[in-house]
Amino acid sequence: MMAERPARHVPVMPDEALAALELSGEAGETVVDATFGAGGHTRRVLAAVGQEGRVVGVDRDPEAAARAESLAAADARFSFRGGAYDEALWRMVEDGERVDAVLFDLGLSSDQVDEASRGFSYVHDGPLDMRMDPGSGSPAAEFLNAAGGEEISRVLTEYGDVPRGEARRVSREVVRRRPLSTTRDLAEAVRSAVGWVERGGNPSKRVFQAVRVYVNDEMGSLRRALAATERLLVPGGRLAAITFQSGEDRTVKRFIADRTGRCVCPPDLPVCVCGARPILRRGPVRRPSEREIEANPRAASARLRVAVRTEEPLDGRGSG
Repeated sequence: MMAERPARHVPVMPDEALAALELSGEAGETVVDATFGAGGHTRRVLAAVGQEGRVVGVDRDPEAAARAESLAAADARFSFRGGAYDEALWRMVEDGERVDAVLFDLGLSSDQVDEASRGFSYVHDGPLDMRMDPGSGSPAAEFLNAAGGEEISRVLTEYGDVPRGEARRVSREVVRRRPLSTTRDLAEAVRSAVGWVERGGNPSKRVFQAVRVYVNDEMGSLRRALAATERLLVPGGRLAAITFQSGEDRTVKRFIADRTGRCVCPPDLPVCVCGARPILRRGPVRRPSEREIEANPRAASARLRVAVRTEEPLDGRGSG
């Protein structure tokens, strides 16, 4: 068993996320925390579901699994499922389970970023890995050392919003310097290709983000997880997703919009009366408070999107 490491991660928008789930604490509700991480949101949810409630944590990070094992031993209302969240959620669907809420806190935790050996940091040198689960898939170095320049450029633009001209310069420099083996190798390639910019922060940030998202198939996994979520939720069940970068936010926004259809009813109306037959009803979009951003600058880009499952059946409608 892997020893549990103390968590340094501070959960983002915990009050807003808990409010979005609208838990009664009296009905024996079941909530899935699809991105358990350090367990910050899970502990808040456990305090809100009451003694008859249940919380299922999901994560593919082995260190998150060690923390979850400790929590499960301390609280029988909590259980954990290791692995990618899309696979875990679809297994729940196949097992016929239904839940009252699903929470996603997307992106990286502070613990993952700060630990150089995981390969996520462009500040601290470490192996060029970037896998959420180091035991599966291929590390970032394998992709960067084998892919063609055009493919690398496409990944940087599509998953990191890197401007096309900048992405081409970075990809050429990566190819010229191969083989790359450490995060410093990649950061130095970026700096050599585009230099430093006065505004917008370190250009390595978007490059590292793009490579990480690609290596872990984060967008594909998110789309599959959302499709499972709409099948897991009971009528009135709630989806809450905290996003941190434009690609994942667009994915969640489009998913909700597609399921909302052309419904024009006010968000606070409990049922659709306009005849649109939506699968989801869109809720408000929240941002972190200035106070939270001041205390935790990593929260600055966060958005919380919420949707409520209607009674509309999915049969014949497709799952995305």
